[in-house]
Amino acid sequence: MTTGVVAASVLVVGLALLSVFCSAGALLLHQYVTARTAQHVALDPADLVLAVAFPLVAALVLVYQPRNRVGWLLLTTALTGPYLLASQYAALALLPGEQGLPAQDAATWFAVWGYVPYFVLWGLVPALFPDGRLPSRRWRVPVAATAVAIGCHLIARMLSPTRLDVSTALRNPYGLEAATWLRYVTMVTALAVIFGGGLLGLMAVVTRLRRSTGVERARLQWLVLGVACLVGATLLGALPHGPDAQATGLGMGTGMVLLVAAIGVGAVRHRLFDIGTALSRTLVYGLLTAFLVLAYAATVAGAGALVPGRRIAYGVLAVAALVAAAARDQLQRLVDRLLFGATRDPYAVLAVLRGRPDLATGPMDALSQLADGVREALKVPYVAVESSDERLATIESGTSVGWLERLPVPARTGSGRAGTLLVGRRHPADQFTEPERAMFDDIARRAGDLLDAASTQHDLRRSRERLVAAREEERRRLRRDLHDGVGPQLAAMAMQLDGIVEGLAERADPAAERAALVRDRLRGTVREIRHIVEDLRPPALDEGGLAVALAQAVAPFAPVVTLDAPAELGELALPAATEVAAYRIVAEAATNAVRHSGCERCVVQVRAEPPWLMVEVADDGGGLAADAVPGVGLRSIRERASEVGGRLEVLDVRSTGGTTTTTGAGAGGTLVRARLPLREGGSV
Repeated sequence: MTTGVVAASVLVVGLALLSVFCSAGALLLHQYVTARTAQHVALDPADLVLAVAFPLVAALVLVYQPRNRVGWLLLTTALTGPYLLASQYAALALLPGEQGLPAQDAATWFAVWGYVPYFVLWGLVPALFPDGRLPSRRWRVPVAATAVAIGCHLIARMLSPTRLDVSTALRNPYGLEAATWLRYVTMVTALAVIFGGGLLGLMAVVTRLRRSTGVERARLQWLVLGVACLVGATLLGALPHGPDAQATGLGMGTGMVLLVAAIGVGAVRHRLFDIGTALSRTLVYGLLTAFLVLAYAATVAGAGALVPGRRIAYGVLAVAALVAAAARDQLQRLVDRLLFGATRDPYAVLAVLRGRPDLATGPMDALSQLADGVREALKVPYVAVESSDERLATIESGTSVGWLERLPVPARTGSGRAGTLLVGRRHPADQFTEPERAMFDDIARRAGDLLDAASTQHDLRRSRERLVAAREEERRRLRRDLHDGVGPQLAAMAMQLDGIVEGLAERADPAAERAALVRDRLRGTVREIRHIVEDLRPPALDEGGLAVALAQAVAPFAPVVTLDAPAELGELALPAATEVAAYRIVAEAATNAVRHSGCERCVVQVRAEPPWLMVEVADDGGGLAADAVPGVGLRSIRERASEVGGRLEVLDVRSTGGTTTTTGAGAGGTLVRARLPLREGGSV
């Protein structure tokens, strides 16, 4: 630990202890003042909790996590202890002969505005809890506005000609009597922080709670649990207790203790407990309690205005209690769904997951959607499906954690294992319930069917790729044989027949006409063989290689279409099927760009990115129409890429901000991108 960290830790602990000692002094001074005056001198139990408990938790957080901004915001509550001591010291002016004590005006002035940590705790901490970072950059402006409102309230309170909270008989000694409008500033800024900052904090917590998993979710659940305890204790303290309102402050103080304990555990020792069930039940009973309190208060107010006595209030309260009891199960399910998704209802999870894979384009895509659906529905940090077939990639969703539940994925045949289903637990100590495990068994069986289908599809695709490769290699051999063997021989025979026809014609031999007919038919056969050779395989591929063939394919469209291909492309020993697929894709895509897109520039880029040959045709034309229907050409090149084990995608570059291509064709238009295997069997 560095000297700076030690010094900061000592400072933090010192400030926390100073607040505690000042609180103790304020309590003793309060007893001294109230014993000697009949005037009311306030000392709220909630203020004592804020001055004692929160600075200690702030010190604990900062010792463990010195860079956590939440800890430093909580440390502002260390100002509350000196504020309470200054308030009680200012109240000494109410006693005879105790006026004009040293620094009494300064203490009175400090007692006017020293409660500001309440606003910091209310307006800023929830937005930054638990790691000191905002949910996103968009939150900077409203959080900054809340901080500005707190600063404006502080300055206005310092100069406002107002009375003290500790006693209405005391006034701000440094208040500007002519600036009474500052009171409205303090009122407006206070409402802005309480309602605006409170709503902002609630939205931040809800946003984080919906996005979070694992440890972060546990921290947020602790915060929600603490706030629920604070609200519940305050409501209980607000129940009618006669003219003595001290119970309200006591209830709020108790709630503050529970809140600070929840924040401390959630921020520092969040891995000790799984509070999901406790949080759920606390919220449910808190909502039911709030309903009963509001029903009771409304009934008492209404009955007092209509009927002498309050017997009717007890009858209405009993009815409200029955309603609350009847609604408890429905409310519990609603709270569970908000906090934990559908984890408490496995059948609902299965119903949601059943339809997702049906929209997939293949077994592997269906597995990916199944993994995403399980993770989202169960609010778990990580879900993965590992296949026993090494040819199939592992499907993952979420971020891997160290505490995983491994479940076997049965094969469709019923014998053996098709793979493993991995589910990350929400917390290290979290254990899945029996209904959840039964649900995982159903999910594993569905995953097993998909893995078997993926293996079968993989075998079929490999077989088709081998057939296509064999076909293209055979075409290349046939073209070479026809072009270099049969074709030249027939052409030579035709030339020999020319000499025979001339000799026969000079002797006026009747066979000259028949020999000429045979010669013409032989030349026609040579032309047909040439057409067959060209149809079997583009001649330019064998004559100059892929780079030369592509240059010839785009040459008719110059200068609109340009080719960007490295020199080493001609040195690659590509499979025959890959060469033909790349040539046909470039020819078709360039033709479509020039004829249909209205582009001014089209760039063809071909490069090797092992194990793939990347082919991109990008134009700056009008892009894809919203109602465009793929034509024969597009379907053809898509099939050519697929049959060799590659992939082809057609993108509207405008919809992706122009960042999908590196060809430099501009930020608009269409991008045709294909990746083809550099070697036979190189697809995945």
